[in-house]
Amino acid sequence: MQVVLLAAGMGLRLGHLTRALPKALIRLNGKPLIDYTLPRLLANKRVEEVIVVGGFEHGNLERHLDENYSLFGDRLRLVENRAFTRGNLYTMEAALPYLSSSFLVCNVDHVFSEKTWAFILQERPEPAIFCDFLRSLAEDEMKVLLDADKRVVDMAKTLQSYDAGYVGLTYMTADKIELYREALAETASARGDKAVVENVLPVMAAQGEAIRVIPFDKNVWYEVDTREDLAKAEAALRALEAEEAADAALRFS
Repeated sequence: MQVVLLAAGMGLRLGHLTRALPKALIRLNGKPLIDYTLPRLLANKRVEEVIVVGGFEHGNLERHLDENYSLFGDRLRLVENRAFTRGNLYTMEAALPYLSSSFLVCNVDHVFSEKTWAFILQERPEPAIFCDFLRSLAEDEMKVLLDADKRVVDMAKTLQSYDAGYVGLTYMTADKIELYREALAETASARGDKAVVENVLPVMAAQGEAIRVIPFDKNVWYEVDTREDLAKAEAALRALEAEEAADAALRFS
């Protein structure tokens, strides 16, 4: 599969940390945020190509990839979204010309464990999104409404009635690329600068496409939108790394 990593945003809620850096390069326990994702994607044999779409402070991101990931050659592609101040739908739009196989859409500000990535990158027979069902959702989180067969009906942060919370991962099979492209164009035309990439899926659903939901509650993940999120993720990752180190020591003792 191909993986589209959305990394164009300005990260305004992180304050001075993103004054001169893209969100992808802010430090999480001393390591750039994107470095929690790219190595795990590129190490997975199912990932044919990672398409990183930058925008804000694109030059800094380009330098980082050149200096740290040049060995991966044509398995890593950097694309620029110059319209990064608009909705992230246009970040996804920048990746469309390069899609040729099944693809996964994910966000650079979501951090998953190695075990969780192994689950995410499994082969899927049909389009799907990953959702939590047990987690309580904040007002600004993406909600998902499902039909009786657990297929997507609608997605929006403003839904008053919903069944699950989207965790920022969409999987699309290769045979749906053109339909996805058409739905994205329709969404951009209807919503303009207010469009976000999640708006594409209800359009596809309204056209009769079945988009399934993959339960995600048992998996570990962190989102970094604010300084508070960053602090929580840093503490959780330190604890997780200590636990993994202890497990490794027991295995080799």
